[in-house]
Amino acid sequence: MMGKRGSVWGIRFNVFVSGAVVMALELVGSRILAPVFGDSIFVWGALIGVVMAALSLGYYVGGRMADRRPSYGVFSMILISAGVLIMLIPLSSPFILEVVYLSGVGDRYGPILASLLLLAAPTILLGMISPYSVRMSAESIFNLGGISGSLYSISTAGSIFGTFFTVFVLIPSFGVRQIVFSLGVVLIAVAVVGMTLVEKGIIFTLMLVLLMPSLFAGGGPFLGISGNAVIRKDTPYSTLTVIDSEAKGTRTMYLNNMPHSSMYLNGSNRAVFRYTDYFNVAFLFNPEAERVLFIGGGGFSGPKQFLEHYPNATVDVVEIDPDVVAVAQDYFGVTDDPRMRTFTMDGRSFLRDAGTYDVVVLDAYSKTYVPFHLMTLEFFESLDEHLAPDGVVVSNLISSLIGDTSDLLKAEVNTIAGVLPQVYLFPTRSGQLSLLQNIILVATKSPTRFDEADLMEAAEAHPVEGVPLQRYADTLFSLELASDSELVLTDDYAPAEDLLNPITAAPFEEGSGLVPHSTLNPLWIAGAWLISLASLYFVSTRLRSVIEL
Repeated sequence: MMGKRGSVWGIRFNVFVSGAVVMALELVGSRILAPVFGDSIFVWGALIGVVMAALSLGYYVGGRMADRRPSYGVFSMILISAGVLIMLIPLSSPFILEVVYLSGVGDRYGPILASLLLLAAPTILLGMISPYSVRMSAESIFNLGGISGSLYSISTAGSIFGTFFTVFVLIPSFGVRQIVFSLGVVLIAVAVVGMTLVEKGIIFTLMLVLLMPSLFAGGGPFLGISGNAVIRKDTPYSTLTVIDSEAKGTRTMYLNNMPHSSMYLNGSNRAVFRYTDYFNVAFLFNPEAERVLFIGGGGFSGPKQFLEHYPNATVDVVEIDPDVVAVAQDYFGVTDDPRMRTFTMDGRSFLRDAGTYDVVVLDAYSKTYVPFHLMTLEFFESLDEHLAPDGVVVSNLISSLIGDTSDLLKAEVNTIAGVLPQVYLFPTRSGQLSLLQNIILVATKSPTRFDEADLMEAAEAHPVEGVPLQRYADTLFSLELASDSELVLTDDYAPAEDLLNPITAAPFEEGSGLVPHSTLNPLWIAGAWLISLASLYFVSTRLRSVIEL
């Protein structure tokens, strides 16, 4: 019966499970928020802060409640309630994320509000478990210290297990929706062990009710899409979506809701996004370049184009996400080519044992995420060691040339200029200084400074079919980039996300992103809440009558 005191080992197991679920929920929470808010430091800061605050409140409330009613029945109801709320997260998240997104709080503070609405309530309940378990397990005040230390260590052990199991087993193997549902099911399953058959039947029925809306929703994505979804999956690093647009005749790869690569469905390697065409300007600075390195693969748009246009070139591509590489091979026409090698690892780690390159293209940057360790002085010092004497670095950045949306670009120019003697900027859409756009930064190891006439001459002497190099050379930004900051990004201090924040809130149309909207009828969500709360009320009243006997 639920009114009886549970066994010591049963309580300890529940504490272990709750500790594991807390960490699993926090880690999976990043995957729920990433498609809307990216995978930035603000997302992780919001998650960690909200979870810690909720746990603190749960410790306080759980301790006070345990002193008043140290009942195993109430203890089990806390676990069941947490499980129910967790199972409701996949059902309510599309609506909640849509509301937060449309509220205008932005990518900096939006994750805080979303984390509060989605995770705070179940985490508070999970925080109540530890102090409640201490009160129920302590025989007297004399063994209170040993009991509390033992239970808190068990909870921490559960958190450690939950961290490793979620990161290395669950996320690589299952979808976010299934993982979150499983967390709720696990909590409810361990809580019903001491119940009667009737009570177990009630809880089982409640779980079926909660699962039904998800079955009707089809387990669809949290975001609306424009076009036909070819594949959508959660990778170890992001949410990956591939969309076919019949109207445009294109296939586009989205990572965390932002376009990263696109190709024409007719098999042409002509660039869909203009900025990828600009990678060719590297050959204006070094027409004899042969060894090329791409850090960031995506759909391999740039590498495929280079292999087609430059017969003497060999291309190495470093992509950190193995699922991105697999999708590029399956859906973006990437085939085995003796002139191209693919490495699945971090770009900076790759450089440690890399050879020498004539051209290095950095394309691991998006509107919502900056891999800061690929933007620091130390990184470019390491890169310089692997550049040929006439080597060229090409980096794709999203920025403006003036205003608060140019701060990251200016910091990056300052940083690279501390290592490589010449830095050039090519706006890809317009010479309007305040326009947010893809800007191609080119840095050369050669001390010779090229002007626009030199580049136009090189473009005329080395034409590339289908690539208007002369037009691109004509977009060279010839003015001095005004900067009131001498900030240089280092491994010790690189506030990339803070510098990026004005960009995330500014309009940017290149490629366009997936438009968030709710994929569930709000009536289903409201119905699930009402049925769940009514069922919990019925169970709680029965428990109260049992406890009072």
